[in-house]
Amino acid sequence: MRLEMKAMSSQSFSLSRIKSLLHHIEFNYLESKHLPVDQFICSPPFSVGGYEWSLLFYPHGHSDNENKGNHVSLYLTLMSETKEVHAEHFFYVVDNRGKYIPLYAPAVDTFSSPSDNCSTWGYQKFTSRDKLEARYCKDGMFVIACGISVVSAPAGIDDCSNDMYDDIEKLWERGERFDVTFEVEEERIPAHRFMLAAQSPVFEAELYGPMAEAKSSCIKIKDMKAEVFNALLRFVYTDCCEPFEKVLSIELVQDLFIAADRYALEKLKVQCQQRLWVTLSVDTVLSTLIIAEQHSSAWLKEKCLEFASKPENFTELALTEEYAQMVQSFPSLLIELR
Repeated sequence: MRLEMKAMSSQSFSLSRIKSLLHHIEFNYLESKHLPVDQFICSPPFSVGGYEWSLLFYPHGHSDNENKGNHVSLYLTLMSETKEVHAEHFFYVVDNRGKYIPLYAPAVDTFSSPSDNCSTWGYQKFTSRDKLEARYCKDGMFVIACGISVVSAPAGIDDCSNDMYDDIEKLWERGERFDVTFEVEEERIPAHRFMLAAQSPVFEAELYGPMAEAKSSCIKIKDMKAEVFNALLRFVYTDCCEPFEKVLSIELVQDLFIAADRYALEKLKVQCQQRLWVTLSVDTVLSTLIIAEQHSSAWLKEKCLEFASKPENFTELALTEEYAQMVQSFPSLLIELR
């Protein structure tokens, strides 16, 4: 079922070193919100990088055992027939005040032809229906701003999909020869000591040094979500952040940044910093600023201060409860912010 939809103008948008077109799609939520679970509306196609793309919006969500229609789903789909396309994509919701709100970090995925059934990537629980109606709808409409960059590796240079890391990842996924287990939030997560020690001096000290953990086959990890630890392990085994970025919210990327600092995984820490920077908003800048301060990231701290000190942003931030809490707990940041 296809309902009325308006394709709005595109504008240039700079994402780190990649230049994208930010496409604005306006959905008529008032007319579509009564559609049942698993029914979607499809945006008009738009062109990026020589390919045709479209957004699929499920007002009552794309069903599974957990989604009972309380969340909307949003997917980016490749409409063109082609063998394989690597693309970085990201979404903003334009709220009822006209602010651009990033709900997830940018992600890089591999799309192929619709006939191969691998042409669609997105979020089954993009946002709750309650939040969409309260914050993101205006006059029954809401706007998604979608950015896409077709990504190509330089000739002769392999990225995180190179053969060596493919083989190591397969070793992990097959579950072969694990010799240590981590207990995180009651979830037991197996791994290989040599891989962790090779990537992280902190893991090396814990697993092969005189510490008690070196003699234990099961190590309990405190103050970390299981989802974050799994993401950290995937990075250890693949040397790549991208595959799991698509399922991590901004809050979880913040947690992953903290975990990377905890285990001295500098490359992962840098990638998380970049993600947090490109997704800065009024809703995320103060929490990211505090994390940057606590974990000695001068670069990310500077980016947060630049964003927060803009008059239009500071005026809004100064009225928030989070700002008041920051003033009490981190008064030095207030001085730098001003």
